[in-house]
Amino acid sequence: MPAKPWSREDEKQLLRLLRKPHLTQREIAQKIGRTEAAVSGRLMIIRKRTKASADRRPPFEAS
Repeated sequence: MPAKPWSREDEKQLLRLLRKPHLTQREIAQKIGRTEAAVSGRLMIIRKRTKASADRRPPFEAS
């Protein structure tokens, strides 16, 4: 069975749940109807995307 695509809203919900310190990845996966592997994989994608975005920003220049 093919994987269910992630929408922006799915990612936002994942990131909101990650801010709750008492939830495990397993619990988060259950809450959003995904597998632990899907949650882990999406987190890696988000981290890579965030890092790539930060790498493209010009360095901070003091005035």
